[in-house]
Amino acid sequence: MIEFDSSAFEEAMTAARQTITEAVGESTLRTVGFAGAEILCDQAKQNSLKYFKTGILYANIIVKRLEEESDGGRRQTYLVTVRNGRAGDWAAYYWKFVEFGHKFVPRNTRVSKKTGRTVGWKAHRKAAELEYGTASAPAYPFMRPAFESKKQEAVDVMTRTLAEQIARNIK
Repeated sequence: MIEFDSSAFEEAMTAARQTITEAVGESTLRTVGFAGAEILCDQAKQNSLKYFKTGILYANIIVKRLEEESDGGRRQTYLVTVRNGRAGDWAAYYWKFVEFGHKFVPRNTRVSKKTGRTVGWKAHRKAAELEYGTASAPAYPFMRPAFESKKQEAVDVMTRTLAEQIARNIK
């Protein structure tokens, strides 16, 4: 009968697991997550250059860490998005109209006799209720194609970055 003592193997596995757990902390996960999100952000910016007019859309595509979704050393969540703002701000409040399309609403020319202003937001409310991407203004997506074309590259970069971070932290 052959006997095999596995206690040394179990101790080695426990030590290796502990070393990897210590090496993969919150800072490592942040670095890895941001590396993948940055690939997608860069591609979204390149895609937005096809519709370049003022550069506002390009300048407002950002990577944002979602604090409420992240859980320290176990999970880090990043979002590639566009800064929203109000009309008149230097923010791309209109990015959803470019990404999904929209319906044109004609300018209201009726003037109120009481106030002297144009009246009737009914057309605007109705347009808001309609689906995006009508025949009036087609969609020019830049975020979805960025994700579809670069998701594998982002995973590869994250894998490579994780290996580098673990090697750096174990030494």
